[in-house]
Amino acid sequence: MKNNTEPDGKSSEPGEDYLKTAKDLKKMNELALAIEVCDKGLEKNPNDSNIYILKSQIQIDKFKKDKNPDNLKSALLNLEKALKFNPQSYIARILASQIYLKGKAYNKAKSMLAGILKSLPDDEKASSMMAFIIKKEEEKARATAPPEPEKTPVKAAEPPAPSQDDIIIKNEDETAGENKEESGEAMVDTRPEENNLGDDDKLVIDSDSDNENAAHLEALSDKLTMFGRLEGLEAIFLVDNDGQLFKSINKSGLDENVIPSLVFNLHKASVMGVRRVGYGSFQRGVLTAPIGTIILVNVFYAILTLVIDNDSDLGAVETRIQRYLGEVMQ
Repeated sequence: MKNNTEPDGKSSEPGEDYLKTAKDLKKMNELALAIEVCDKGLEKNPNDSNIYILKSQIQIDKFKKDKNPDNLKSALLNLEKALKFNPQSYIARILASQIYLKGKAYNKAKSMLAGILKSLPDDEKASSMMAFIIKKEEEKARATAPPEPEKTPVKAAEPPAPSQDDIIIKNEDETAGENKEESGEAMVDTRPEENNLGDDDKLVIDSDSDNENAAHLEALSDKLTMFGRLEGLEAIFLVDNDGQLFKSINKSGLDENVIPSLVFNLHKASVMGVRRVGYGSFQRGVLTAPIGTIILVNVFYAILTLVIDNDSDLGAVETRIQRYLGEVMQ
């Protein structure tokens, strides 16, 4: 298991224990209890971005249940805290973008999505949301565009001069029409963002992406002990298909906020690159870095990441990986 010792020598409870308990409660729809577990986890691990993300997902579930926009506001605050500790978190940026969209904060959503698409230009979720924003901007531009000038009509015979009563009535009608137009313009995207939350039921916010593959991730996690005695091993991270850390064996105390997300983004970019050129599918990748040699393995709805010493025997590591894959495929 990973080293749970802080620099001052005090032992800390691992955040993944709280994550697992809170996820189980979330699946049971015990949302209030799940949030309590997240809060306790954050007391022990105040910089754990994964707990902040899970807490936001639970609050999104609460919003779906009771339609209270305060839950979305709280979810967004927790996502922003998660991004403070892990700016590259894919799922935190996607969820924050979805909430910004639902609140009609299009500029904030556009900025967040642009950051995702800069590193992952083919990402389907980010691309579809960006297309939605562009469509809304075009609709607004058309709605607020000045009308085309009318063609000068052929001059007809002048009507009789209106009476004073006719002039008064006409002026009142024109004034009323102008007021209606002004009030219509004032309704276009001028409400405070927090009051817009929950207005558009067609915009769905993802919060259940981990449920479908939870059992599979548990099976993958149970077999990680096979790497426990591997010479030169510094850390193992099992990351789900949203980039969230599911399990770790962290012997070197590497940053569990940043490294799994960076690895996930690298893996996703590699998958998209291979798909773009049309040659097979991405299964394995090796990266040499100052922290060690990083090996990425595609393991069915998840990414297995091993960090080993740069002078380790890669042949022995590959043999252990093949044994692991053979076990989990049975």
